[in-house]
Amino acid sequence: MTKIAFSLWNKRIAPVFDVARNLWIVETDENDIIGQSGKRFATDDTQDRALRLTTLQVDQLVCGAITRSSSEVLAEHGIMVISFIAGELEQVIQAWLSDSLKDGHLAMPGCSRGKRRSAQRY
Repeated sequence: MTKIAFSLWNKRIAPVFDVARNLWIVETDENDIIGQSGKRFATDDTQDRALRLTTLQVDQLVCGAITRSSSEVLAEHGIMVISFIAGELEQVIQAWLSDSLKDGHLAMPGCSRGKRRSAQRY
């Protein structure tokens, strides 16, 4: 089972993770969605956000822009960050399920493709 958090704003991927308050959590088993729910961050503090995602047992975060410091803190907590993604939530979920986020068609404007950062330290 995998849990993926999508940083959310108005049914779209939030343009900037560091100030976004809403998350959409999708639980999958293989490529089948077995659960979905909305959650909120109570704070903009990076450590608190990482702890919240860890408590929710999130494995991956799909988001728009994210600061390097936030990305590093999430990686330290074992969360893979897939950043610089834009689009409607349902479209992004389907792209994640089909492993096509890396092809670049949902990259934020100005980005050649979405980036995957591993949960390992650099």
